[in-house]
Amino acid sequence: MRWLPLLGVVLLLAGCGGTEDPTQRFAREATESRLASNPSYDADEVHCTGNPRPWFVERQARVVICAARRVDGGCDWFRVELTPTVTGARARIRLDEENAGCVLPA
Repeated sequence: MRWLPLLGVVLLLAGCGGTEDPTQRFAREATESRLASNPSYDADEVHCTGNPRPWFVERQARVVICAARRVDGGCDWFRVELTPTVTGARARIRLDEENAGCVLPA
């Protein structure tokens, strides 16, 4: 019974990692939009890194890495540089690494 509170904390923390934060969503949607007309990519299969959370304190990311699945297999990584603007943010997207794998760093 002593481990029951610890199990609750572990389950709570595990559940927090599954949702997409607003920065991550913005970067993903911008990358999907850029790749939508490129037949080499499956634009519905883009996944991006989120805001850093050292010691549970979220910080605003200025650079996000997105993995985009290629139709012929594998993934390319795109670097999304975020710049604040008066109306929100601007995303500058460029190919960072070809065939880099589909698993992003944490």
